[in-house]
Amino acid sequence: MDQTPEIKKSTIYLTEVETLAQQILTDKESKLRLSNAQNKFREAYRALQQNFDKKSWMKLGSVYIEISTEECKNIMKNELDKVTLDIDNLHETIRDKVHKLRDLEHQPGIEGFRLKPMTAAEVKAINKGFGLS
Repeated sequence: MDQTPEIKKSTIYLTEVETLAQQILTDKESKLRLSNAQNKFREAYRALQQNFDKKSWMKLGSVYIEISTEECKNIMKNELDKVTLDIDNLHETIRDKVHKLRDLEHQPGIEGFRLKPMTAAEVKAINKGFGLS
């Protein structure tokens, strides 16, 4: 059965919108999983900071090993930084996809949705410009 050009165009449009929406939902689920992992790393890192033993047990994969507490702290800090970076990247990806989805749906952009916080250097420069610091 031959489809008219309008039906083909509508099918392509709906497929693109639904695909993008599904990608956004998948990214949100990934962000939630990473956020839960981040919380577990934070808990473990705090527990290690309160541990004054020279050695600690750590599970790597399916194996438990005993290594120095300082090395455990370093490993946990690196993992925490990595997960935080992954969450930030996913957040940016979701933001871009939502913006693209709103464009596809011919909806206006969300005001303030793409705002980013000022860095410490920018705040310092503004304070210096106004003579506040």
